[in-house]
Amino acid sequence: MAIHKLIFFSIGILLFSACREEKSNVPEISNLTVEPMVVEEFTDTVTISFDYYDYNGDLGHPDPNVTSLSIKDSRLQFEDLYHVQPLAPVDAHVPIQGRLSVKLNNLFILGNDTLEELQFEVMIQDREGNWSELVESDTITVFRP
Repeated sequence: MAIHKLIFFSIGILLFSACREEKSNVPEISNLTVEPMVVEEFTDTVTISFDYYDYNGDLGHPDPNVTSLSIKDSRLQFEDLYHVQPLAPVDAHVPIQGRLSVKLNNLFILGNDTLEELQFEVMIQDREGNWSELVESDTITVFRP
């Protein structure tokens, strides 16, 4: 009978371990989309959207001068940084998730061609300074009419 108790105890420990949520202070982003995928330069507005999850809810900053969203055009050397308002009350310390969208105006072709392709590379930073992993969009085409 003791062997049965040991087996049930071992199974219980395995089930408990499997059910525990992995707690990480690093924000997560996923499901990055860009619309439209074909853009007329200086005319179309591009919307970049992604899902976010943050275990301790410290995404965004109350100070409008603090930037925490990085969006890099793959054709350029440096990223553009954007302010994100707090996505939960500042002292809440609760898991949060949702979808964030950013509109970009006036994409343009850098060279002399009538068509260029690019990807956007996106990361978000929490108030502790933790950056999410970089997520890259599908290829977007910018054309000159």
